[in-house]
Amino acid sequence: MSNTIEYPQRSLGLTFTPDRKARLHIWAPFAEKVVVTLPMKSLELPLQKGTDGYWNTETDQIKPGDLYTFVINDEQECADPASLIQPQGVYGPSEAFDTSAFYWEDAHWINPPINEYIIYEVDICTFTPAGTLKALIHKLNYLKKLGVTAILLRPVPPFLNPNDQQPGSPFLYAVQSSCGGPAHLQQLVNACHFEGIAVILDLVYQWGEQPAKEVGNVGFLGHSQTRMPNRKPALSHEANERYIIENMLMWFREFHIDALQLTDSQTLPDADQLLHQMRTHTSALTRITGRQYYLLAEHAITQRLSGNDQQTGDLFVEQVPPEKMAEATGISFDQDMVIRRCQTRHYQESYLYDSDFSAALDELFDQGDGDGVGEGLMSIAQKCAKTHPSLLEAYADQSLSTEFVKLMAGYIMVSPCIPTLFMGEEWGAMNPFQTLTPGEPVSIGSVPESLLVDQESQSVSALPWERLSEQSCSTLYQYYQSLTALRRQQPALHHLNSGQTRTIQKQGEPTIRMHRSYKANEVVCLMNFSPEKQVVTLPESRNGWQKLLDSADPVWGGPGQSPELVTTTTMLTLQPESIVVYKAQS
Repeated sequence: MSNTIEYPQRSLGLTFTPDRKARLHIWAPFAEKVVVTLPMKSLELPLQKGTDGYWNTETDQIKPGDLYTFVINDEQECADPASLIQPQGVYGPSEAFDTSAFYWEDAHWINPPINEYIIYEVDICTFTPAGTLKALIHKLNYLKKLGVTAILLRPVPPFLNPNDQQPGSPFLYAVQSSCGGPAHLQQLVNACHFEGIAVILDLVYQWGEQPAKEVGNVGFLGHSQTRMPNRKPALSHEANERYIIENMLMWFREFHIDALQLTDSQTLPDADQLLHQMRTHTSALTRITGRQYYLLAEHAITQRLSGNDQQTGDLFVEQVPPEKMAEATGISFDQDMVIRRCQTRHYQESYLYDSDFSAALDELFDQGDGDGVGEGLMSIAQKCAKTHPSLLEAYADQSLSTEFVKLMAGYIMVSPCIPTLFMGEEWGAMNPFQTLTPGEPVSIGSVPESLLVDQESQSVSALPWERLSEQSCSTLYQYYQSLTALRRQQPALHHLNSGQTRTIQKQGEPTIRMHRSYKANEVVCLMNFSPEKQVVTLPESRNGWQKLLDSADPVWGGPGQSPELVTTTTMLTLQPESIVVYKAQS
């Protein structure tokens, strides 16, 4: 399949050549006739049948902005499976879009090392009142001041209506038109790179034959071909692989995306083989562009992955169940602690990106304790929202104390992981992603009655930005600023070397002592998960310990601060639900 992938430019769907001719390339292996129609021009153009089920043509009669559809065998009309924009929704025609028309200004942009990522998850539709990519650009200065270094965008591919943002769109090449479409995504990425912020897309790749998503003989994932007795599985498998790999390369190459989060990738057939192919092609693209790209793949630890591609541009992130996570970190949570931890994180439907430093992971992935970031492989904990869906209501009721929210934010920021914040959590806003019933795309013009619902009753409000001016929200925001600054400034915290992290948590005790070091930088993080004060022991230090952060400090609205400098005692009393971070003095 490597011979069919074109690295300089995408080949699937409708693309434009340097001399502005439109080139169409579509997979319809069982069609006897394929034409492209331009309804606004009353024009039909036939495609020629090529090899391996692909149909092709090149024409100067299609221009950017033109609407078009494909008609199969003079019967079935359908949109382009590799469409970049669906201006009338997933049931309407596709729109021709030239990705090369945008003028990029990020030639000097360098994607940061993955261990320097502080990720901020954004629901495009509710982050701003306008719910658009362009409106998000005006918030980049806010995010830069917060201290995040990467934003994760969702949803990007088109969804069925403004209130249905379920992952798994049938148009994985397209950008939701109501959010601004592909042109505004390019503008956003360009602006992010100017501000020093990396961009991650959240994608859900699904395999072809999904019965409710059939649109006839045109294939690829959500647009799977009608089952026929003489169908060749190998041909379909390779076409689906190509669809996914070209999609991945398009985001990196034509939209300058820095990383892709591949949600539910473990559900794909032959997932390990596909991820290997994706890694290979990403590395090849890096050798051409000179840019670093990351693949953050959720994948069950069942088989060994070998190879180290970190130096050639891509990084895989593997999923680890909670029990393995506990084993890897050395932290043993009781059930209540796990639930309370999930309560602070469930609403973001997010991942915790943890480095692979347990003996189990070392055996599974043949990774050693080097000086790098897991030698090109990292582990990933399960989504709290999947394992504890009922916690949506718990957090919406604001059942957690502010002190516990600050504690959990601190725990995430000092842990040996790539920290992830969800929009608004830095000042106490709770806007969870809505889990609505996924729709079923069908042929052009046929909208199921199930989607004709009262949109107002299902609307999701934007973040209440006006609350940021309230004293309590402003104080929490400043606390988060101090957390991101702490992580950036202390090498021991943002380097993910497994051999330089030690945790102590005695069975039945609600405290954790996490000791992290990098070269001469030594940091100890003391955490109390109890609603009562707890006494902890500091490790010995030749020159004593200097306090870096205290969530219970009255400056953050806390009940009382710990000593600024500890030299003569190793016993400390921690305030309820608090975290204190000290650095060894040199």
